[in-house]
Amino acid sequence: MRIISTLLPMAFALLTACSSDRNDDNSPAGITSGTWRVSTFSERGSDETGDFSGYTFSFGADGQATALKSGASKTGTWSMNNNTRFNIDFGPKTDANKPLGELSDNWKVISVTGREIRLTDDNVSSAEFLTFTKN
Repeated sequence: MRIISTLLPMAFALLTACSSDRNDDNSPAGITSGTWRVSTFSERGSDETGDFSGYTFSFGADGQATALKSGASKTGTWSMNNNTRFNIDFGPKTDANKPLGELSDNWKVISVTGREIRLTDDNVSSAEFLTFTKN
């Protein structure tokens, strides 16, 4: 009994500390602070992460997304629905709008923490994966 009464508070403290990175309350609070970079972008097995080299991204509480590179910025929109969908819109997927247009999608959320947003396309034929990592 003494072991249980000793271990139970330690287990609770450990679980509480681990959960602080999670975004289970559907609040974008962790997402809207700081800047992010694309640490993974792949499509049909082709690693295209380098296309986003030098970009930093911010996601405002007002739903505005901003991409910044070499002093030039482009604004778009973003939203997250029930921690299952992460919508990004930087405009159409055209050659003139590369690479930012490649991010425009209704992404399926794999996981969200205070340091990383892992996403995949729900269209399995595109096999797209996108990960934002906090700077």
